[in-house]
Amino acid sequence: MRITLTRGLFFDLFIALTSGLFFSLIAVVLFAMVTTTSLHEFFHQLRSPVVFSAVWISLQTSFAVVFLTFFFGFPISYLLALNHFKGKAILETLLDFPIVMPPLISGLALLIFLSGDGLAGRILNHWNISLIFTKKGIILAQLFVAAPFFIKTAKESIGAIPKNLLAASATLSASKFFSFRRLILPLSKTGILAGLIMAWARALGEFGATAMVAGCIPRQTETITIAIYMHAMSGNLETSTALALVLMVFSFCSLLVFRAIFKKKRENGYYA
Repeated sequence: MRITLTRGLFFDLFIALTSGLFFSLIAVVLFAMVTTTSLHEFFHQLRSPVVFSAVWISLQTSFAVVFLTFFFGFPISYLLALNHFKGKAILETLLDFPIVMPPLISGLALLIFLSGDGLAGRILNHWNISLIFTKKGIILAQLFVAAPFFIKTAKESIGAIPKNLLAASATLSASKFFSFRRLILPLSKTGILAGLIMAWARALGEFGATAMVAGCIPRQTETITIAIYMHAMSGNLETSTALALVLMVFSFCSLLVFRAIFKKKRENGYYA
């Protein structure tokens, strides 16, 4: 009995030690970032045109991505959650691909696709439409990497709706659109919101794909993450630190909202 207790104590100590080391690493790194600059210097940098431009471009493009993600992503979530068909596994694999694929490769693929010799590039050039090195290119790159996060979350939200409610709606001869508008959409609204927050945070923090497609043009295509990298590499740590802190605040707030949403989900048993 004493041997068992001793082994259990050592195991608990091992778990506590490894957990403490990991969380200490996170805390120390974040503390180092926060204490790099003074509060006065931080607000001074916030008033600079460089920082304001990067933040404004990032907010513009990321919120545009949220709108497009919902518009194109929710029908896909509906399709995958409530329908069974041949090839569904292939579509779900394609949906996961931008999540696991390095953003730099996603950006390279988009660059090849949209370039003058690419499949879409020739069509776009014919209509004098340019996406490379523009804000529209930023939006497309962010949409490519961020939309799957929303689609998967919304899909799980719709799939968690009790099947007896959907069956009752069908028994009462309600149209699919009526069931969608009065049943599926209201009951999945929490999951939809959670997915949109995930997509927004992913788009806001996107770097690799955005840099490949839109470049690093100051005050035109320089998002927060690109500006952080460019200024850090040029030795301007004050500006890059201020931008990093802004992004950390956005990320922290999105995490708080996201956790609050999932707490509600656990209390209700499904997204509502």
